[in-house]
Amino acid sequence: MPEFVFNGAAVWKSETESDLAIRGKRVVTVSPPPEFGGKAGYVFPEEVFAASLASCMNTIFVLVAGNSKLSYKRLETEAAVTMDAEGLEKLVFTHIHFGIKLGLEPDGKAERVKAEAVYRVAQRVCPLSQSWGTKVPITFELSYV
Repeated sequence: MPEFVFNGAAVWKSETESDLAIRGKRVVTVSPPPEFGGKAGYVFPEEVFAASLASCMNTIFVLVAGNSKLSYKRLETEAAVTMDAEGLEKLVFTHIHFGIKLGLEPDGKAERVKAEAVYRVAQRVCPLSQSWGTKVPITFELSYV
């Protein structure tokens, strides 16, 4: 399988604000959290990172669900990324938690068994788990809505 390279850019605007751009198109203006010297009211880069991880997990779930013929009407993933800051010289990610909310169609015992199997495979093939291993604990939670 080929190697994939994904690009994004941050273009400084002023003070602590930067525009994030993908393929030359501005996506959002970000500023670090006020605790890191940024301005309140802006999206934080760490939030963009968490949303991107949630999107990645949604995609993995969709692909595995498609192969498993799992029918659903709603899929929402939230990612909570925990960071430990020991001053500006040491900022490390310490935990990632994925909360997956799934609405099944139909919602019966057989579909839930299939959903649990999809959920286990999605956890196993998650690129973050495979890349970071146990260096950054990654936890998952599945709930039905």
